[in-house]
This record gives sequence, structure tokens and C-alpha cells, in this order.
Amino acid sequence: MSNVHCFLVLVLSLGLGACAGTEPVVAADPAPEPQPAAARTFSQGFVIELAPQQDADDIRAAAAQVFNQVVSVEALFPDVPADDDPFGLRRIYRLRVADPAGDESAWDLAYRLRDRGGFLQVEPDTDDTILEARRRSAAAACVAPPLDCTTSPQPRACKADWSLKEMKVDQARKLVPPAGGKALGEGVRICHPDSGWTDHIDLDAAQIDKTASLNLMEGGTNARDPLGYQGNPGHGTATGSVLISHGGFASNGGTTPPGVVTGLAPKATLVPIRALNSVVQILDSDIARAVRHATTAQCDVISMSLGGRLFFGLERAINDAVRRDIIVVTASGNCVGFVVAPASYDKAIAVAATNVDHKPWKGSSNGRAIDISAPGEDVHVARAAANGTGTNVEPGDGTSFATTAVAGAAADWIAFHGRAAIKTAQGSLTRRDLFVRLAQATADPPPNWDARNYGPGILDLEALLTEPLGTPRTELQAPPRDDTVMLLSRMFDRDPAELRVGLNRLFGQPADLDAELQRYGGELLELAARDPEAFLLSLQPPAPGALAPPSQPLKARSSRALSARLEAAP
Repeated sequence: MSNVHCFLVLVLSLGLGACAGTEPVVAADPAPEPQPAAARTFSQGFVIELAPQQDADDIRAAAAQVFNQVVSVEALFPDVPADDDPFGLRRIYRLRVADPAGDESAWDLAYRLRDRGGFLQVEPDTDDTILEARRRSAAAACVAPPLDCTTSPQPRACKADWSLKEMKVDQARKLVPPAGGKALGEGVRICHPDSGWTDHIDLDAAQIDKTASLNLMEGGTNARDPLGYQGNPGHGTATGSVLISHGGFASNGGTTPPGVVTGLAPKATLVPIRALNSVVQILDSDIARAVRHATTAQCDVISMSLGGRLFFGLERAINDAVRRDIIVVTASGNCVGFVVAPASYDKAIAVAATNVDHKPWKGSSNGRAIDISAPGEDVHVARAAANGTGTNVEPGDGTSFATTAVAGAAADWIAFHGRAAIKTAQGSLTRRDLFVRLAQATADPPPNWDARNYGPGILDLEALLTEPLGTPRTELQAPPRDDTVMLLSRMFDRDPAELRVGLNRLFGQPADLDAELQRYGGELLELAARDPEAFLLSLQPPAPGALAPPSQPLKARSSRALSARLEAAP
């Protein structure tokens, strides 16, 4: 796919997580139209958090009073042990119905189901992209023209190794691991929720664990990307090549075979999870299940070059994975002006993108939520082929590729020091916390670097690996803070107190703002991602002489329940 078409990846509405870069158009049969809802046997899904002592029968009973036809009720995370579930994953269920009654919105139905059953939370489970037509032109303008490598002399970005040398990967490969350590990510497992994998010279099939892979799209364990569909076919091949491609560095510059791409962790094991056809059209519950699968597949790192809306089930799954010493690396988002989910979650590692000039890529989301930056513009990646083994490599743009760079570095770091040494140095910290601290401490800030918005600098793998782990830490760890106010704060880089004042005004100075946010927070986060400008305007005080309150556009797009609540605000 050409750069000018990248808005289909870049325009993110429900807090989607990353641009795939310049996605390829794969030579295949014409892509079929998306299936109508009826062909999928269900037309609407919901994710429900039960109150203590409730069970699946309570969902069936309540759903029978709201809907005419219940298709299924199932635990979202059925394998979580009862004695090791501090985030309540066992109480989260997925409901699917075939015929929502009436013309109510999904959110109105969610509120009605929650009230009927007395559940803690109910949110729509959706794969709606909600691309805003008026924002597409802005997203397209964010994308630079394709890199022209026909000129002489060629731009520096035309060299396939530029991004790796930017991160000192070539120098890091010369390091000798300490006793018990290994090089190149050997022995480390990286879970990779994406579009799946294909045969490509720059995606070594020997490093792919096909027995632990998972297909959440078509079912089963075969995570091979079928290609030929609408969305981002081959995205998993492109991002996967940045992780495990077996290329090397030539003594006179450039990369060495087998292909063109050189991965950051070529000896790591990749566990592909086919979870999407489009990085901006994903089923919320599927991505949450992909994160949970990473724990059962005994992965050390999860690389998430994708996005979903701000969904409580995904947030819980990530927090639980981090608690189990999995490092979750996520893309900050592209060309939308805010940090998207899951990068906006407290325990995810949010990655911004940079370019060949040691500067932030103009399309990268930014703000205080960013943990670190890595190359993401004109990064050379594998392009999938519909038939046979692919050999094509092209430069692509997006925080997707910056994310896989940091995930690959995390795999290298774990292998280099060894799990036992890292566990000792952690003390009371998680492995994620220790990795972030050391990666930030060793990041390379170019001159005039904007550390406030892009983290402390660009990933430096050589410095990261040589940085001592230090002595065990004994620090009291605060629980994750992912309430509505904090999520909006990270999303828009706004002061939490300022946002709370605006929300309080929006709801008419209620007696209990937290209760209002507990009920309507999920929908507010969705509305904020659909139309950030309208949402932030709604939090402002009315202008003198204004004919309508600033919240009017927000009310027009909200559910009937939320709109009525806002209209009732004095």
C-alpha cells in the first residue's frame, strides 16, 4: 500500500494502537466485502464483569430480558486459576446476541443490561473502525512521500541498516554476555498478536513456534496470514521481520543475507497470534484473549503493533501479564494527536517513533505517557507475498516498527543477563519496571531532544545491555492507575486535576463524580477517541453569549442514556 493510503492504518478512532506503516497491497484475488453481522451468527457482543457471587446464569437471565436471541455466554479468560486472580479476570464474560431489540445504540443496550443484571461493568464488544471522514485528509497529510532511492547519492535512509545503527544494534552484537547469559535473544519467547505470519526469507520459520500459536480470527492454532482481505494483509510479516529476521551486518556497511532485514532478536522464538485483519478494526475481546494467551504460552515479551479502544478487559489482561513478569510493548499511535490504547495503559510500555535525522517522526503520537522512542520512519521491513516465499523488502513508516524494535531489545536484554539474574535485581519490582528504568537511563537523547513528549531518548541497545542490573530493589509498588481520569490524562497529555474539573462541569457538579465516571467512563473514553476536539471542547466552560453549551456536539454523538444525563446537568 502506498504512503498516501496509509490513513486507513493511521486514522485511529477507538484508541487504536498503531500504524502498520506503509502496508503492502498483496497480489491476490479481489478482497471480499466484510461479512454482514448475520453471517457471523451474532450481531452484537458485550463484555461483562460480574459482581462477586454472580455467575454465567445471571448473565443468561438478564440477557433474556433485554434481547430476543442469546447466542453465547462464555468466560473471556476461562483458564485463569481461582487462587491466582488479583485482577478479577475470572469474573469477566463475553455475551453474544443475534438480534438486539429495537434501535438502541450498543451503549444503551450495555447500560440496560448492566442495570437489569446488577453487573459491575458492561461494555460493547466491537470491531467498528469508526473512521472519521473529516480526519482522513489530515491523516493523509501526515504521511511523507515514499522514499526515493533512485537518486544519486541515495538518501541515508535507503540503507537497510540505518535504523539498527541508530540503536547501536551492530555494536551490541559484539558484546559477550555474562555467565549464564546468551546473545541475540536466544531462549526468549516473544508473543506477537498481529495478522499472522507468512513464508518470507526475512521471517525465519524455524524461529516460529507453531504449536503455541493461536488463530482468533478463523479459530484453531494455525496463525498463518491468509492475505487477500481488506485491511492490512501481511502486517504481521512486516513487524515480525523487525523482531527475528536472521540478517547480519556487512563489514563494509549494509546488511547480509539471508534476506535484507536484520532483526533485533534473531534467536528469539516468535509465537504468532492471528488476532486481526486490520490494525484499526479489531474485536476488543480477541485482543484481550491474545494477551492472556501470552501467559499460557510462557512468553517473556508481548509486542503489540496494533490498537484497540480503551477497554477494561484488555487493561486487566495487560496488568496481569506484567504481574507475571511479561514485558508488554505497545505503539503510541500515528497521526491522531493523542496516545492511543493500549499504550495509554499504566503498565504498557508506550513507544514513539523517530526518523533518520534523529528527530521524532511527524506522525508519532507523543506526550508524557511515552516511555521511550525508537526508529519508525523509513524502516526496512519484509513484505508478504501471496504465493511462495516472499523476498521483497520496502521501507515503511509507523510506530508499529518502533514498537517491535523495543520489544526485540527487551528480548535481547532478557537473554543477555538471564532470567535468574534479572529476577534477583528486580527485588519488589516487576521485570517490566526494571527494563523500563534501564532502557530510559541508557537512552540516547539527540541535541535539542524533546524529552517531555518523546521520552528520555532513542533506544540504545549497546548501552542497555552493558548497563549493570544493580542490586535488588525493595520499593512499595502502587497498583495500576487506569481510571477514566488517568486514561484521559495519558491520552491527551493533560493534567488530571484539570480534566477532573472539566468532567465535573460536564456532569453539572454532581454529588459523586466518581460514580458518574464508573457508569459512563467507558463511553466517554470512546467518544474522546472518536472526536478528540469535540470531547476536549465539551470540558470547557461556556463562552459568554454562546447559543449552545460546548458539550452539544458530544451529546449529539453519545448514547441516549448519556445524552439525557448531560442534558439534565444544571
